[in-house]
Amino acid sequence: MANFDIINAAGNAYAISWHSRRYLVRLAFVPFALKLFCFTMAWVFTKGAAVGEGGSYDTYLTFMLIMLPALFAEGWMLSHYVRFIMLRQTWPFRPSGNMDDDLALLKIRARGVLGGTVVFVLINMVVGFFTAMAGQYLMPYVHLENADAAEKIPAYIGLISLVGLVAMFWGFRLLWLYIPYALNMDARNYLRGLKGQWTSMHMIGVWLLCYIPFFLGLRLIVAMISMPIGMAFGETGASFVSVILVVLADTAKSIVTTAGITFGLKEIFLQKGATR
Repeated sequence: MANFDIINAAGNAYAISWHSRRYLVRLAFVPFALKLFCFTMAWVFTKGAAVGEGGSYDTYLTFMLIMLPALFAEGWMLSHYVRFIMLRQTWPFRPSGNMDDDLALLKIRARGVLGGTVVFVLINMVVGFFTAMAGQYLMPYVHLENADAAEKIPAYIGLISLVGLVAMFWGFRLLWLYIPYALNMDARNYLRGLKGQWTSMHMIGVWLLCYIPFFLGLRLIVAMISMPIGMAFGETGASFVSVILVVLADTAKSIVTTAGITFGLKEIFLQKGATR
């Protein structure tokens, strides 16, 4: 069974992200700016419904389509970061002077970064699609307020929800497929090394340790500054500052969670010749 030290993986993720903060600022500058622009446009066109309450299937898909360029940029950034953690390869590429060796290395790096980026985008689009489907067909039953209304819930809704929970538990490892692809590893070898349900538990544990601080910190900061900014600059100004904070926290969260899972997988997969 493929397990790893949850605390050690999360601790290493925070440590390397802090020590590499200058490199990460350079690496994340364009993805952050593009994500902020796309998120703002998506917020305007969907009127916030896709990221808040009341979002329909169509508005959520519209939101995901507008965010598509930002997803490519973020996947590119995270793929480079994975290679930095595992292989100490930095961006931009620094040639050694040997053209043949540099070209060979560039091809390997480009294949890994491209693979990781494409898989990252596909994962997010699939997750977005199923989230939109769940919001369309399941959320109306969540808001039923009395016991009598529960009788209106079709039997298949409970069955679908149960199957979905089991599938989500095992399938959590699929959300990180872009990490092995960024390292030129295929999905078969990745899934073969992650046999057992407890592997998902360890991955979820690392993800929670890396995700919760950013979630709670964002909620606290927004609650503290929304009122004074709203009084000074109006509701529009407060909303724009909130968007900036959301994008900043989400970018930082993606970086740290990716690092945490990468360190966890490193205990399982880092063998001689396993990655290039």
